[in-house]
Amino acid sequence: MPPVPEDGLLREGSKFHALSSFLKPDGEFRHRPVMNHHSSAENPALSAANSYSSYRRIAAKLKGLPRRVAAPSFVIPDTVGANCHFLEGLFPEVGLCLFETDSCLAYGDQDLPPDLPGLNLDYHVHLPLDLPWAQGAEAAAQATLDLVTKTAFLNPRFYVLHPPGTTGELERFCTLWHNAGLQNRDLLLENIEGNDLDALLGVSGDLGLSLCLDLGHMLSYEQQFLLRVADWNRVRMLHVNAPGKSSRHEALTSLGPEGKILLQALLEHSRPETTVMLEIFGEQGLFDSAALLAQWMEQWKLV
Repeated sequence: MPPVPEDGLLREGSKFHALSSFLKPDGEFRHRPVMNHHSSAENPALSAANSYSSYRRIAAKLKGLPRRVAAPSFVIPDTVGANCHFLEGLFPEVGLCLFETDSCLAYGDQDLPPDLPGLNLDYHVHLPLDLPWAQGAEAAAQATLDLVTKTAFLNPRFYVLHPPGTTGELERFCTLWHNAGLQNRDLLLENIEGNDLDALLGVSGDLGLSLCLDLGHMLSYEQQFLLRVADWNRVRMLHVNAPGKSSRHEALTSLGPEGKILLQALLEHSRPETTVMLEIFGEQGLFDSAALLAQWMEQWKLV
């Protein structure tokens, strides 16, 4: 595994991995959970307990919002399963971040333990960022369907897909998806760097696909036009984060005035059943952002 550069991002080819600070030298997400990255050296157990108490207060505010707010499965530096256990009782839903095809296909019971369905959580899946589109839509679809099978015991609500570059690839992928007995509505296309969905909005609507709009990507890549052209009946999820350098997802404490205006507009345009995913990969940033989201929604009279 290459060394982690000073900016905290693991570069692999043209990809940027914002989760590299969680990796051991062998490349595995195997650290044990920590309750508070800023715990007191004098009494870390007390500091952790105080942090968890504050998290519970923030969670109570989230429950009062007219939106389902989800968290990602990489918040503490540990396995997906450990993150789900940590987030139970704090968020109603966890997005399973299956960002790398090969490593996620190799997940076993340690990563996705069989007790996860018993947690008081719903799940959705973020499909890999490195699906093998270069090998054709069929290869990308097969890898996706293998991950769908692996996570089926969690009954995910839907699946987020970074889209291919052409309508033909998307149509072939969706044919295989549908032939596997899956609903096109449960496949959400996300706006990403290099693909603002503009060329895919028409065909994806004809195919019955849903949408996931990412606030940070809209700001980073000048995709604000999606606010005007998106079919809001198809928007089932918002990814909420502040844009950072080199594609980092920052906490909402870093969101500028333009970003706040856009976030308010996204929330006002979307339906009450749209899930708001705080796509922020760190404990402190996640809960700071959750507290801010609750505060802003109250200020904007969206409660």
